[in-house]
Amino acid sequence: METTTATERVIYSKRKSIRRVPLACIQCRLRKVRCDATQPACMRCQTDEKQCEYHKSRRGGRPRRPLALSLQSTVEDPPSSEVSPQWVETLSTATDSNSSGLGSAASSSHSVSDLFEIIASIDSFTFGGTHLRSTQVDQLLTQYYAYFHASHPCVLPRWSLLLKLTDCSDARDFLLPVLLYIGSIFTHTVDTAPLAGAAQQAIEQGRNRAGSTGPFYIQALTLYSIGVYWSNEPERGRTLLNEAIRGAVAPGMQKADYAAQHGSGDPVLEESWRRTWWTIYITDAHIAGSTHSFPTQTAQVKITTKLPCEEHLYESGNIPPPSTLRDYDMREFTDTEFSSFAQLIGFTHGINRVLATRRLLDTENAKVVCANADTMMTAWCSLLPRSKKRLLRDDGSVDELLFKANILMHTYIVDLHRSLSTLSFFPIESISKCAPPPPPTTLHLLTPDTDADADAATHTAKALHAISKLHALLTLPTRFSTHTPFIICMIANMTIAHLSACHYLFREPQLAHEREKIRLNMGVLKMLGEWWPSGEREYRDLGVVAREILGLRDEEVVVVGEVGMAGGGLELGLGWEFDVDWTCDGFGSLGEGFGLDLRST
Repeated sequence: METTTATERVIYSKRKSIRRVPLACIQCRLRKVRCDATQPACMRCQTDEKQCEYHKSRRGGRPRRPLALSLQSTVEDPPSSEVSPQWVETLSTATDSNSSGLGSAASSSHSVSDLFEIIASIDSFTFGGTHLRSTQVDQLLTQYYAYFHASHPCVLPRWSLLLKLTDCSDARDFLLPVLLYIGSIFTHTVDTAPLAGAAQQAIEQGRNRAGSTGPFYIQALTLYSIGVYWSNEPERGRTLLNEAIRGAVAPGMQKADYAAQHGSGDPVLEESWRRTWWTIYITDAHIAGSTHSFPTQTAQVKITTKLPCEEHLYESGNIPPPSTLRDYDMREFTDTEFSSFAQLIGFTHGINRVLATRRLLDTENAKVVCANADTMMTAWCSLLPRSKKRLLRDDGSVDELLFKANILMHTYIVDLHRSLSTLSFFPIESISKCAPPPPPTTLHLLTPDTDADADAATHTAKALHAISKLHALLTLPTRFSTHTPFIICMIANMTIAHLSACHYLFREPQLAHEREKIRLNMGVLKMLGEWWPSGEREYRDLGVVAREILGLRDEEVVVVGEVGMAGGGLELGLGWEFDVDWTCDGFGSLGEGFGLDLRST
């Protein structure tokens, strides 16, 4: 007689609390309510107007497949006696959800008892050469959702993902190893190196498998490219993203009907595929911005994919009818409110159009692009609904997607206007992989005697205003680890411009305040470097840049005066004032309840 293990006893004890009926439909079984088992549709589903489905009997059929998770079960070590409470809680939460949010759960064709068997089957693994218990797998998934998912929310909600892992080999073989690898970046209890190797192996296996361009593989490849890019392998990360773009475009992921064709009738899964395409699109733009290589790879793709819904609706499974990009482009004529993800997409779409015409080292083109970008960004700001002008939610958390859109906007303002401003470039800047190329001729400090000089002052004012807004964003009450790693280059570029201002424009007592802001920027880069090797690199390289710029001899530097805020405008000490009025920067309620006044420098 076989001995009952501690794990089996835990699972058995859990099962005893579940009331079983001889026959019940999937909806009732998942909701743990009594089912009259009427076929083809029970009375409860008829009343709720829900699709009613029954499990096909497994008696005499194939044995239940354990959740392999692409991990090789450990045979040399005895299984752990622990079962992760978090997995139990998550699965229970999924089954307790209301019926309107059970699309993914219903399509999984697994009863509650099946899910507890899954927990038992993943008790112990050897993954990428590292022994993982179920508690560690649970921990890595927790880290992924806690620190990475909010700023790149394309993967299924956790409850839906766990259910999908039971019957989808692509999710197990390709996506899960990548999620565990990224999750390991945010913890010191599991070594990242072997997990990175296992993720790479999973991607290579998918690449070599016929028909591997399924949506779960494309999703895994996209997320893996981000992890690689910011693990100090930017060239390989870019190559991987290009591969994801080709793999997504070939079957038509950018088209409106793709989600329905590959969604198995599950609205949550369809939403995940829409989000996957837009994550590719936005990541493409992020890398183009970080490398100053516009136009983007996706610029020539005709996109009809519909827009994502709000995050809380995605998490609950209550997916509303999606809007289109055309709807968004007509938003000035309607009262429709679009999700934060849609607003980020709209901003990215607009700035992509502007920067597609940019020609580096062309001063006249730079002026036109600056004007067009100013128009586009001001329009985007002015059309934001009141609810999207607040980056802080009611619970005090930061809307990561709106945060990303805002820091992108200020980064582009600095990037575009600096080349026409008095914030001169220094050769030492080229040390940073994030630094933009210098303009054709380095502009020197000017006097307000000509129209050209006044234009330079205008560009300087806009750049300085955007730099001040970066400080406001970085002092929000949030964890830096939850921000997308793409802010590393954004912070680096704005810090370099700020260093130039400290060298040429600011003097005491203003200089001391501006230097504190630079210390904040460096501190954020240092903290991001704890998770992302590229952040550590930029922190180190920026230190070299800063010491060189701030240590330059300034006998020939003409100080033009103190720069500060006065009545909402920036006074450059040139007998001229420029009033910067970016509507969405006037976040009157941004820092309410946190002692933050983000309207001042």
